Amino acid sequence: MKILYLERNHGNSYSYYNEILGSLQRQEEVEGIIKFSDWHPQDPNPLDIRKVIDMCSETPDAVIVGFGWTDCSEAHPKPLIGVQESGIPTSIILNKEYSALDKKLSWITDINPMAAFTVHHDYKLYEKNTGVPFYKIPFAVNETVFKNYGQNYSHDFGFSGVIRPEQANNWRSKILESSKEWDNIKFFFSEHRHDSLESYAKRINSTKIWLSTTGPADLVGTRYYEVMACNTTLLACNRFKNVYDDLFEENKHCFMFETLQELQDKIHHYINHDDERNEMIERAYNHVLENHTWNNRGQKMIKILTTKLEELNGKA
Repeated sequence: MKILYLERNHGNSYSYYNEILGSLQRQEEVEGIIKFSDWHPQDPNPLDIRKVIDMCSETPDAVIVGFGWTDCSEAHPKPLIGVQESGIPTSIILNKEYSALDKKLSWITDINPMAAFTVHHDYKLYEKNTGVPFYKIPFAVNETVFKNYGQNYSHDFGFSGVIRPEQANNWRSKILESSKEWDNIKFFFSEHRHDSLESYAKRINSTKIWLSTTGPADLVGTRYYEVMACNTTLLACNRFKNVYDDLFEENKHCFMFETLQELQDKIHHYINHDDERNEMIERAYNHVLENHTWNNRGQKMIKILTTKLEELNGKA
């Protein structure tokens, strides 16, 4: 299978944009990937996919429109033209489902791709609203960076991430404020970027318990899997039914909470019960390596695309 992968990357040296591309390139079923990356923030004109295909030395079997092409603002909800006219079976990765979602889904409806992928748990609702087959491809972890570095514990509990004024009711701000009154808990917090991914992973690895909460639109971000992959920490997360389903289980891979008091009680419990905490760590570590690496995501996407192409060819 030859794939034309269209990505619109802001120049990030590391992001899930690059991870999903790398995972696709590693799949045995993929003969080759032609990557086209184009980013002109000031250019309001959409890209004509037919011109990109004409530039290819070989006609691709399928086109994947990457995360970046639907990472668009309200002003630019239609980032590509000529998708249907190209005649190449196309799939789309929906991104930032919390921004301009209606317009993005409307665009997907108009071009009618053979498949669409999303990290969001409402994928069946998107399928119903567009008539396009939607598949859930959650975020994942790069296990070569997020791993057990053998760090000694320097903190009991920690988390990181920007706390913005408009997030006054966010769990991060609540916990940060509450932590000032916690006794006998070595607490770490930083809202700044770390020096490197490795330094970030080592910080998690040197903390007994690390917090991860859902992002905008209750997205389950990469940090959940990164924490579990570090092997020496626990995952703490606020309870959301239907959001964590099929990803991981409470009291098996992580512990969850609904109130600050419950969170504090559980932190005290687990930092003083190493056996229970270590058993959960081991289960979570094995679970994430078996189910939630970027390679897992690439395998699932290629399997879906192969099936869709076979269906299309059967109808021809």
